Amino acid sequence: MLITRRSDYALRICRVLSDYKIHNVTEICRIEDVPKAFAYKILRELEQKSIVRSERGNQGGYYLNQSLDELTLFDLVHELEDDVFIIHCMKEDCDRNHTLGPCSVHQEIARIQSILETEMRRKSIAEILM
Repeated sequence: MLITRRSDYALRICRVLSDYKIHNVTEICRIEDVPKAFAYKILRELEQKSIVRSERGNQGGYYLNQSLDELTLFDLVHELEDDVFIIHCMKEDCDRNHTLGPCSVHQEIARIQSILETEMRRKSIAEILM
């Protein structure tokens, strides 16, 4: 589960929106140094996941639709990324796992994956941004 640029930008967008006010894309990009093309795409995805909402019009923009007290880093990354695995072999269809069970490398990566997921779920985004 590598935190990609997309997840990093999403977290930065949440930081701007953490005041629960409406912010336009230009403002978000200026404050957090997020490229506009990425910002629009990520905001659209966050809106589809009901994390943010948009307001049309002259004074429009985006605002949080979900409390950051209820959203963890794991939740945010999980919503945006296709896979939440550190490496490919964590997938069930890994061809290196044998019928007798996973290899020792897989077992160690699974242990680390579990720790990472636990830590990413431990604090809300609100707590991280404090």
